[in-house]
Amino acid sequence: MVSRPPPADRRALLARLFSHATELTAKTIDKMRAEIPTYARIDPTVLLPDAVRTVQQLLRTLAAERDLTDSELAVFTAHGETRGRQGIPVTEMLRGWRLAVRIAIDEVVTAGRRIGISDGELLELTNDILALTDTAILAVARGHLDAEFQQTRHDQQHRTDLVRGILFGTLGPGEIRLQVERYGLDSYREFHAIRARPSADLPADPLTKLLEPFGGDRPHGLLAVIDGDVAGIVDALPSGDIGTAVGVGPAVRLDRMEPSFRRATRAMATADAFELTGVHDLADLGLLPAVLADTEVGEELFNRYITPLGESDGAAALLDTAQHYLSNGMRVDHVAEEMQLHTNTVRYRLRRYQELVGIDLADADRALEAWWALQRRRLRRTHRE
Repeated sequence: MVSRPPPADRRALLARLFSHATELTAKTIDKMRAEIPTYARIDPTVLLPDAVRTVQQLLRTLAAERDLTDSELAVFTAHGETRGRQGIPVTEMLRGWRLAVRIAIDEVVTAGRRIGISDGELLELTNDILALTDTAILAVARGHLDAEFQQTRHDQQHRTDLVRGILFGTLGPGEIRLQVERYGLDSYREFHAIRARPSADLPADPLTKLLEPFGGDRPHGLLAVIDGDVAGIVDALPSGDIGTAVGVGPAVRLDRMEPSFRRATRAMATADAFELTGVHDLADLGLLPAVLADTEVGEELFNRYITPLGESDGAAALLDTAQHYLSNGMRVDHVAEEMQLHTNTVRYRLRRYQELVGIDLADADRALEAWWALQRRRLRRTHRE
């Protein structure tokens, strides 16, 4: 907007509008509440003060025939933040602004003609109003987005604090009941604790969507990022192909979730350590959680059944064959098929392994010890890689 001395009749019109700003704004709010549902749910006395300030600021800037300064733009940014905090969606807020601008222009034309302003001058003033409000609306929208962002951060923090309190057992039954109602959950239902490890290929946000149960018209769980993992509660276990380690605990009430979460955490840690993907509980992981946790026993068995063979390629071939053998029901034919070897080669390698470590794999106790040691080797190789 080019700065120039405003005509006297233009100054008079803007002064008249300024003196009636509260009345004109109240009229506009009534119209907005009649046409826009979100505004209808808000008390007009709550809307009015902020709206009057923005109208007065526009009129002052029009009277000075200049662009909005940074400090004046801040008024409109604050207006957008206020509407965002009041829960007015940005689309309805902008719709309200368009309605307000239309009403303002109608008022300008009507009042201007009443005091004898020419149509040419009214057209020029109308164009100035449109240009100025376009700039103001951008600031309003920016403020609204800032408020939405802050509200989203607040909601995420509240969700995270609630999930953490449930999983770690730091919230009492009454507090849990009050807070989960906000998310539409039934605090009397039983839920599974769940914990999953994000990865470069499956970050937290898409992983959360894979884990969230859905169906019907009510929520089925509550998830958040806890200590870098996606964790929370679900009333049904996720299905389908999930390309990362997921641990689940037994279904319990929300005020008894801490032991379930400990089991879910241990299941996830075990699956992650052994590079297993999908959903696991402690039961289906067998002895692997113990292999991971009991390092002293594991190291003793490693020294007994792995170390004597050394680290040559030949030793690796013997150990790989023994591991496949113990993981395939001690079926030579299955091992041969899985490793694409002749059955005689498998038998030779197994015999040679037994000779070198001095055991008989037909002995169930010795076979279990060898299996345990081979799983420790598996962990070492995974960690080294």
